Amino acid sequence: MFNSLALLASFCFVSSAFSHEEGSFPKKACDGNDTTVAIVLEEKRELTPDILLLSLRVNVTTAREIEAVNLIGILDEAIRKLNLEYKGGKYSVRENCWWDKGERKCAGYKGSIAYTFFLKSYSEQNEVLEVVDKFKREHGEKVKFEISEPEWIVSEKRKKEVEKELTVLIFEKAKGFSKVASKELGKICDIESINYERESLRYYSDQFSTFVSAEASVVRAPQPEKEEKSISVRASVRLRCK
Repeated sequence: MFNSLALLASFCFVSSAFSHEEGSFPKKACDGNDTTVAIVLEEKRELTPDILLLSLRVNVTTAREIEAVNLIGILDEAIRKLNLEYKGGKYSVRENCWWDKGERKCAGYKGSIAYTFFLKSYSEQNEVLEVVDKFKREHGEKVKFEISEPEWIVSEKRKKEVEKELTVLIFEKAKGFSKVASKELGKICDIESINYERESLRYYSDQFSTFVSAEASVVRAPQPEKEEKSISVRASVRLRCK
């Protein structure tokens, strides 16, 4: 990878083997006795997911507005008692209206509340669904549930830890590259700048499917496979050689 440095000594331009972004590095590689060298480095790692992402939404239809609020409140209390990590819990209640042959009609109220759970194990998924099932059996057709496709993801904590490790590896590789550049060019090359680019991992799904109440008292939901996730850090490195 570093063999192209011999060309730099002869032609005083950054070799095409070293990628650089337009505007990030000057086209002119030499300024007086100085030489600028640019290269893009990348480190990648495969990670085993440690969090089961589960999105849940409940919709209720009632005759009175306060009844919709109370139903959502009952479910929210049961969810909080599980002591599981989640985001969300915001709710809305509105009049249940629709259009029929150009005429607006209304009957009762509709309410909804949504959660995104960050679960540590398959068994915690069943705990959530057992609460859902119990609530649906108690309140019948007033309640409808939707669940997104559960997926194993890499937690933000683990992701940041690995990004930090990859950043250090790139820095060490950049130092090694500066030594090679110094030797090949017969100059002293120092790292002038390192611009990091981190890959963004997003898993939130907007696709929901209806949850039907189970006949048995214990829910045994399917367990999604843990598919490895790739995480990478790229860096544009610029050396100044004198």
